[in-house]
Amino acid sequence: MSNSREFWLVDDNEIDRVVNGRLVEAAFGGAVRKFKDGPTFLEALAAEAGVEENDLKPGSALEHAGVVVLLDIRMPGLDGFGVLERMELYPVSALSKLTVFMLSATLDPDELSRAEGHPIVEALLPKPLDIHQLRGWMEQVGG
Repeated sequence: MSNSREFWLVDDNEIDRVVNGRLVEAAFGGAVRKFKDGPTFLEALAAEAGVEENDLKPGSALEHAGVVVLLDIRMPGLDGFGVLERMELYPVSALSKLTVFMLSATLDPDELSRAEGHPIVEALLPKPLDIHQLRGWMEQVGG
C-alpha cells in the first residue's frame, strides 16, 4: 500500500479531528491535514485543484499521488452532502485524484443509502473511525 497519498480530515468536532487524525497518521504515516468545516476544506481543495484554470496546480497533492478525504456527514452550516454537491462542480481532473470516505457517528439508513449512492463516495465509515476498516477499503480502491 502506497503511503504517498495525503489524508484530509473534514470534521467540525475537534476531538474527532485529533483522535482520527492521530489514528490515520499512525496507520498510514505522514501528517493529516485537518479542516474544521466544509467551506475551509473546499477553499483548500480549490487552491490545490486550480479550479480557475480548470487544471491541477503543478506540485499539488492532487497532481502527484492524490488525496484521501475523510468527510463528516453531520456538520453545522454546510454538511457533508452539501460539500459533495459543491465538489461535483470541480474539474474531473481533480475529482479523479480524490478518494472520499464519509464519516458518521450514527449509521442512519437514509444517510447510508445516500452516501453509498453518491458517485464520489467510496464508503460510509462509522465514527469512531475503525482504522482496520479504513485500511481494508484503501486496499480495495488501490490506495
